[in-house]
Amino acid sequence: MKIAGVRAYPVGLPLEEELRWGAMAVTTKGGIIVEVSTSDGLVGIGEAGFSAEYFPTVGPLINGQLGPMITGRDPRDIGALWHDMMRATHMWGRRGVETYALSGIDIALWDLLGKITGQPVHRLLGTSQHSVRAYFAPSLKPVDQAVAEAREAVAAGYTAIKLRVDGDLSRAIQLVEAVRSAVGTDVDLMVDANMAYERRGALALAKELHNLHVAWLEEPIMSRSLSQYVSGHSWLADRIDIPLAGGESLLTRYEYIDLMANLPFDIIQPDAASVGGISELKRIADMASAWNLRCVPHIGCSSGTGIGIHAGLQVILSCDNAPLIEFDAYGGLGWEGFLVNPPVVTDGRVWGSEEPGIGARIADGAAERYRVGIGA
Repeated sequence: MKIAGVRAYPVGLPLEEELRWGAMAVTTKGGIIVEVSTSDGLVGIGEAGFSAEYFPTVGPLINGQLGPMITGRDPRDIGALWHDMMRATHMWGRRGVETYALSGIDIALWDLLGKITGQPVHRLLGTSQHSVRAYFAPSLKPVDQAVAEAREAVAAGYTAIKLRVDGDLSRAIQLVEAVRSAVGTDVDLMVDANMAYERRGALALAKELHNLHVAWLEEPIMSRSLSQYVSGHSWLADRIDIPLAGGESLLTRYEYIDLMANLPFDIIQPDAASVGGISELKRIADMASAWNLRCVPHIGCSSGTGIGIHAGLQVILSCDNAPLIEFDAYGGLGWEGFLVNPPVVTDGRVWGSEEPGIGARIADGAAERYRVGIGA
């Protein structure tokens, strides 16, 4: 069995309103789909990065560089293929869009391995749990809308919600207070500040959130280098009692070495679609376990294909330190016909299945139906 071809293409679905996550706003939810086909006629699917908007840079790396490089190789040699592709990115920049490209191919290779062996990926990784609690992950909204969405989430069975706040301290506290009042104390609330504060502003925010029983504060400090990211959040961690979460923008396990050694975060959040695929997400989750840290993988809610959730779920189910899964609050094309079987939340949880691979199947004709012309 050999790899016969690798292709990446962008898909998307226009939104009725702009959705904003920190500094990132989207008017189309979509992603970069990666397909790895074999000489035996099997196809594995993956997703590269968080948005179809990256296609002009990520797409050519997959279609013109990494894909041709691994064509003709055995798709079951995932470890060798991963390291060869990683080494090949050294001259292109490494740990940027190159890692997004690698991630999408790696996810597709694991999907293939599951289909070849007739096993779900979580079985191949070593199943540790069969379901995981989901948390509702809405975008940055005004207080009244955030409260309405939180109430809807609780009515739908969610027991955890992550709120987005901006750099206005009083407005952030007002939002969290309003949602806490609306949903009560039995619902876990987390807060993502998306690096909107300098460190003393983040300290003031954390002290206010402590009294609102927030389960974690995510990446509050603006950081433009890895050393600043680690030192700033370590400084904050030493001064507050509320748990901190972070790591969604780090790429490969090599960037997590200093992060874990300095222990600024209680929860780490690598994303399969950007950190280096399922292979690297599993390695990082196991590293976190060695430090007694929880791993709650980031899911790109700007995407909406559902493939990233499927991929992250497979690793989560193989970990004993992964208590939650981030779940897209607004769906997207994955729930509008692109996937045959989009992920679902039942009684506040997402359950694994015994379907071979990552568990995602693209509907017939959907790739053409949802194709968007972003650099394609």
